[in-house]
Amino acid sequence: MAKYKPLYLIGLLLALASCERPSPPATTEAGKAVFHLTSYLQGQRQKLEADKPMVLKSVATQGREPEVVETMDVDWEDELAVFEEADLSRPSMQEYYTRQEQQLEDGSVAIAYTKREDAEPQVHFLRLVLGPDGKLRQLNASLQDKNIIFFSRRTIELHADPRTGDISGYSVLGVQKMIFGDSLRYEVKANL
Repeated sequence: MAKYKPLYLIGLLLALASCERPSPPATTEAGKAVFHLTSYLQGQRQKLEADKPMVLKSVATQGREPEVVETMDVDWEDELAVFEEADLSRPSMQEYYTRQEQQLEDGSVAIAYTKREDAEPQVHFLRLVLGPDGKLRQLNASLQDKNIIFFSRRTIELHADPRTGDISGYSVLGVQKMIFGDSLRYEVKANL
């Protein structure tokens, strides 16, 4: 019996681990499902990397004339990273926001998350417009990072094709400042 004891313990541990319940999908306090922005963006990134669409991109800094480029060579992980920062689907994030839902005339649903006054999360505001089919149509968000050395505020917007839910364009308007430097204002716009 002593030589089977380690096998018995391993079997018992495996049996206990297999009884663990899977975690439920993230929901708000009202019991409504939360849109998983990171999953959506990862799927879009893979699709964009495979399709390599032509992108018309404009970048302007500090009041200078925008630099416009048309390219298929885009680092989609880097381009979409700022939008992943706006994902509020983690249950721990829900306590920092109030959620309002509005039914639109075309059957779409607008969901707005506004930070609570006593909270200081990075995402200050997020608005998602989802079509009747649950596909993302539009995202608007305001993000802010602030510490002793650095300040950054960005307003981001993403548009998706209403038929497919695929990204059709986006923009980032921002300002950043280091403690001993001037503010840098920038704007990025892209159309696919």
